[in-house]
Amino acid sequence: MNFLKKLFIANIILFLFVFAFLVYTIFKFNAFLNTPASHIHKGLYVEIKKNEPVQRLIETLKDKGIIRRGDWFYYYVRLSGEAKYIKAGYHFFYTDYTPKQVLDELVNPKIHTVKVTILPEYNLKRIIKTLKTKDLDSEGFKKIAYDPDFVERCVGYKAKSLEGFLYPDTYFIAKGENPKTIAKLMCKRFKEVFRGIKKNDNFTDDDYKKLIIASIIQKEATDEKDMKLVASVIYNRLKKGMYLQMDSTRLLDNKSFDTYQHKGLPPQPICNPEKEAIEAAYKPEKSDFLYFISKRNGEMVFSKTLKEHDRNIRKYLK
Repeated sequence: MNFLKKLFIANIILFLFVFAFLVYTIFKFNAFLNTPASHIHKGLYVEIKKNEPVQRLIETLKDKGIIRRGDWFYYYVRLSGEAKYIKAGYHFFYTDYTPKQVLDELVNPKIHTVKVTILPEYNLKRIIKTLKTKDLDSEGFKKIAYDPDFVERCVGYKAKSLEGFLYPDTYFIAKGENPKTIAKLMCKRFKEVFRGIKKNDNFTDDDYKKLIIASIIQKEATDEKDMKLVASVIYNRLKKGMYLQMDSTRLLDNKSFDTYQHKGLPPQPICNPEKEAIEAAYKPEKSDFLYFISKRNGEMVFSKTLKEHDRNIRKYLK
């Protein structure tokens, strides 16, 4: 009997201990959810990649000082069921956000930011117009985008404008954000992509020529699978001293360089190309093609001679 009594008392004590531990843990967890990671009010941008694992995302947030405990935030995200609703793109956080506010920003960034999507075919003029429609400082952005001194500081290369360096992506930009910060954000994304392709940060005149070629590829290729063949046509024509004769260059805003009338490349990119177009400019397909057309269904047809090219035009376009 004494043994059973002692066992009963031991179980009661164990139960009370476990209960007290659970209450303490719940209390601490709730306090964690409502306590800022820092008392310093500092704004930070964080890129969330598409289909990025939650654990890696949390590591980034912890490294940036946006959350204090990665393990508890992971449990919070999982228990809330919100993991599948986290939006990819650039998010804006303050370091004095609570974990609840951090998750709100991840799931619904429109609460604190403006969603800006830059498509690969956008040129600088179109980007400025997009910023204007989002009530961001488009005039300030336009001013710095054509300031050679700022361009050099932003991208590490002397160019007349930021054309070509504003990487197409989805950005969540804080309302009232400084246009310099917006430009640096887009240029930073470009440099990350460029570094992944070239394996270093050294941007040269030859790299700028390739960026111009990439922008033409972006405009001319109707599908990513055709980009490297379009690149080969451009390089083949340049090598032979032929006019490029790319329709996309006729749409330049200043109409100062029409590749039907001038040989060589335009003086600057004609849009802001994506990774696949830039890769194609660095690693073109080897071919003897000198011409191409896009059929009405978007399929591209390549040819080696003018006679073959004319035949394709009659066959598919007339």
